[in-house]
Amino acid sequence: MDKKNLNLGSLVLVLILLLSTNIKAQDNDTFTLSGTITDKQNGETLIGATIYFPELKMGTVSNVYGFYSATVPAGSYKVVYSFIGYEAVESTISLVADRTINMELGAGSTQLKEVEITAKRPDANVKSIEMSTVTLQMSAIKEIPALFGEVDVIKAIQLLPGVASAGEGFSGFFVRGGNSDQNLVLLDEAPVYNASHLLGFFSVFNPDAVKDVKLYKGGIPAEYGGRLSSVLDVRMNEGNRKKFEGSAGIGTISSRLTLQAPINKGKGSFLVSGRRTYLDLFLKLSKDPDNRNTKLYFYDFNAKANYQITKKDRVFL
Repeated sequence: MDKKNLNLGSLVLVLILLLSTNIKAQDNDTFTLSGTITDKQNGETLIGATIYFPELKMGTVSNVYGFYSATVPAGSYKVVYSFIGYEAVESTISLVADRTINMELGAGSTQLKEVEITAKRPDANVKSIEMSTVTLQMSAIKEIPALFGEVDVIKAIQLLPGVASAGEGFSGFFVRGGNSDQNLVLLDEAPVYNASHLLGFFSVFNPDAVKDVKLYKGGIPAEYGGRLSSVLDVRMNEGNRKKFEGSAGIGTISSRLTLQAPINKGKGSFLVSGRRTYLDLFLKLSKDPDNRNTKLYFYDFNAKANYQITKKDRVFL
C-alpha cells in the first residue's frame, strides 16, 4: 500500500474516533438549573417549594433560603414550579449551559367540592428520607387555641406526638424521654439558650416574626452536631421585598408591632418586630407605693435584613 494512502487512512480513522468521542461526550453533558423561589406578592422566599421535571420523573425542593439546584442532562425540558397554596407555574427550559432562573409564585384559589387535602402521602413517615421530622407553618400555629390569646411556638410544639411539657410555668419541653437541656433551639441558625419569658409561661419567639418551624425528634442531620434529644429549627421572615407593610395587635398580655419594607426595591428587605407586656403600667394606678414601683413586664425585639449582592451572593444580618 502506498505510504501516502496509509497516512491518509490513519488520519481519517483518528478523525472518526475523535468525532464519535466528542458526540458521546456531548450526549453525556449535564448542566445545572438553579435559582430562588419567592412569593409574588411580597418577595418572601418559599421554603420547600417543588421543582419537577416531568420527562425525567425527577425534581428537587427549595432549601431554607428558598434556593434550589438541579443537575440534569443537556436538553429541553418542561419544568413545573409549585408550592402548597400557590398556583403552579410550568415553563419550558432549554439547558445547553448552566442557568439561573428565579421564579415568583402567586397565591392561588380554586372552588372545589368537598375534598380531603393532605400535605403528605399516607406512607410519608416510612418512605421519607427525614424520619421523625415535623414541619409547622406559622399560619397553622396561629390557629391553635392559646393561653390568653398569646400564640406561642413552644406551646404548639408541646402538642406534638413524642413531645411532653416540662410542667406549668416552664417553657422547656421533653422529647421522647430526653431532658430539656438536651434540645438544641435555633433561631436562623443562632442558638437560643434561654427561650422563655415570664418564669416560663411564654417563649421568646414573636409569632409575627416567625415564618417556619421544624422539629427533629430523631435522625438529626449531621449539620446540627451531636444532640441527644431533638433540634428545634425556627426561621424568621425576611421582610417584604415589594412594598412597605406593617401589622399590629393588642392582646390581653402584650401588644406587638411589625414593620417590613424593601431595600433598593427587589434587591433586599428588612423586618423589625417587637412586643411588650404592659401590666406594670396598670400597677402605677395602685395606691400601694410598693406596687407602683414594681417593674413587672417582658419584651422582645427582632430585626432582620438581607440584600442580594449578585445572583449567587446574598447577605443576611
